[in-house]
Amino acid sequence: MKIGKALRVERLKLGLTQQQMCEGIISRPFYAKVESGKNKINAESLFQILFKHQIEIDDFCQLIQDTYITKNRRVINKLQERMDYAFSTKDIDSLILNCKKIMNVPGDRIIKLRTLVAIAYFRNELNEIDNGIKKKIKIEFNEGQKWTKRPESLRLFANTMPLWSQDELNFFIGRLLATVKNENITELMLERYLRIFENYLATCYERKIPMRKNSNHIEEIIDYITNATSSNVHLMIYRINAIYMKSLFKNDKEKVTKIKADMNDYGYGKLTINWPN
Repeated sequence: MKIGKALRVERLKLGLTQQQMCEGIISRPFYAKVESGKNKINAESLFQILFKHQIEIDDFCQLIQDTYITKNRRVINKLQERMDYAFSTKDIDSLILNCKKIMNVPGDRIIKLRTLVAIAYFRNELNEIDNGIKKKIKIEFNEGQKWTKRPESLRLFANTMPLWSQDELNFFIGRLLATVKNENITELMLERYLRIFENYLATCYERKIPMRKNSNHIEEIIDYITNATSSNVHLMIYRINAIYMKSLFKNDKEKVTKIKADMNDYGYGKLTINWPN
């Protein structure tokens, strides 16, 4: 979708006329031609319109991204979506098939590193990953706090979590916590961090790491998730998962069973398929 069409979509959602949409920024005749694709709008005017009407920039970018990214990037994005879905549903055959397709697409070293680890994880071959590959991955996280703000680096970290020792994992998670606590972040970025924190809790549980203060970030992560999602219905699933994981760490079997039963009764049973037991 082009910028003009996306502006029209957002305008109609808001119930505004073209004059109301662009008033005080650009003329209505010019704006009309932007919507029809006959005129191009400059970045300053575009952002003034988006900010004026409190249109979420992340949502707007989602509407237009397929038009403005390269064909190669579109192919990778589609394969990545299929890979992520296969990962979440534990469809190993589909996961490996899409991973192989990604490896044949030119460029994008980060997604290829993610793919190598994903295949090894589902084949139980993590220990066989070449040390050279591990070094390449670790280089991506050697830039202080910079990697904690880049979506591609965050995805790489989420996928490679099983590779790291517990000390390394705690160090990386500490960096992420410092970022989310000291930065103003969008809801989209917050959800990316919440997915990683969810994975961290699951990884620690699988490794039988006890929930102890000062030795890991388990309790700190649970507290952060419950506080960060307390007033956001859209992110409530992460809050429920955090409460569930806390019950697991405390070996509160009655509460664990009740949470899963409640989720199933309310029609959200599929969302808990990958939760640890």
